[in-house]
Amino acid sequence: MSLKIKERIKTVVKLISEPKVAYSLISFRSFGYFLETGWFNSFKSGEPVDADLKPVPWFTYSAIDFLKERLNNNLNILEFGSGNSTLFLAERVNKVTSLEHDDGWFQNILGKRISNVEIKFVSSLTVKDYLQPLGEVEKFDVIIIDGLFRNECIKASIKHLSEVGVMILDDSERDDYTEGITFLIKNGFRQINFSGIAPGIFFRKNTTIFYKDLNCLSI
Repeated sequence: MSLKIKERIKTVVKLISEPKVAYSLISFRSFGYFLETGWFNSFKSGEPVDADLKPVPWFTYSAIDFLKERLNNNLNILEFGSGNSTLFLAERVNKVTSLEHDDGWFQNILGKRISNVEIKFVSSLTVKDYLQPLGEVEKFDVIIIDGLFRNECIKASIKHLSEVGVMILDDSERDDYTEGITFLIKNGFRQINFSGIAPGIFFRKNTTIFYKDLNCLSI
């Protein structure tokens, strides 16, 4: 979220009045967590990338680190909402199926012609239209909810999880998604919240993984 002009001026004045703080912030471009994670690369480019400019999801960094260690090439993944997450996943799993309503992102990912990625364009006019492709797909080990109609996606896609399936909900701190989270908990899922900052953004957010005892991420 961009700052208003008055807020920017206040921020600059505040930094000028606290030179030690300003120096510390500037130094983070040369060393430290922001450099190591590629946060500055993401901030400048406007898209989530790591220190080597490789694509990463717009998840919290703690969730990204967790998934890097546990994803493997036996997994089949369904994601609502494509993007750099699609590219990140494709390098690590057997197959990624993406449902995308934005024509720009759809064409972007389709044009990369990644052999283990299947992307389907979905209508965003109604929930029914958006979820229509679910009737055509198999079960998945991981389902990522990061697009439109998230509560409805959670409820509709739970039956498409494999026996070891887990579900990932991004921006799970938002009150709008309480309904979906409650639904998963009532259906026997436990949750791990990965809270913190994400590539290129300052505000705190959550990426949550929902799982059962037998799960593909060995939680």
